[in-house]
Amino acid sequence: MNIVRRSLIAASMIAVSTLSTTALHASAFKFSHPTAAFGSKSTKDVQLSLRNTTGSAIELRAGDSVMKIEAGKTLSVNLPAGTRITVNAATSNHAAGDLLIQVSDALKGATIAIS
Repeated sequence: MNIVRRSLIAASMIAVSTLSTTALHASAFKFSHPTAAFGSKSTKDVQLSLRNTTGSAIELRAGDSVMKIEAGKTLSVNLPAGTRITVNAATSNHAAGDLLIQVSDALKGATIAIS
């Protein structure tokens, strides 16, 4: 009889602790969690400038957009962090598809010279 009584007490304690755990951890307050803390990509744009120091126009691809920078000109862009800037059309210094830079938060406000 003692074994049955102990088993019933143990089973009831397990049931109570299992059901009350989620209720104890629930909160009446809403907490905001930054998404970057969970490994998702940041959606902030990074402003930077690209300067063409070559002797001819250069065509670049940043994500899905294509941009052309004339020789000696500077182009200001706002791109999400993680965007890859590649050469879209081959030049004398770069083959088509060459990676020039990957945008990061550290480049905010920087001017990148492409030669």
